[in-house]
Amino acid sequence: MRLSPAKIALYAEGLVDVLADTDGVLFDCDDADLRVAISEIMTDELMAEERLDAELHDLLQKNAHYEIAMRRVNYDELFKKAKAQEIRKRGIVL
Repeated sequence: MRLSPAKIALYAEGLVDVLADTDGVLFDCDDADLRVAISEIMTDELMAEERLDAELHDLLQKNAHYEIAMRRVNYDELFKKAKAQEIRKRGIVL
């Protein structure tokens, strides 16, 4: 993940502050609960790339292990192509 938990908490706090100062925005919960929820959502979204990378690594090791070991294909190139394809397929925004 590219942001530390402290940085995510800081961004969540800033977002809650901006929303609290915006006319017409009312919270159904207290600010602390909202900050925690925003932090959890941000963390989950930021970890999407890490989950995808791990999934692709496992998939390539299972399906292309022999070709990679025999150097018939370059792992990095294959990984980049598979990642780009999965990002388009799943509609992930990085």
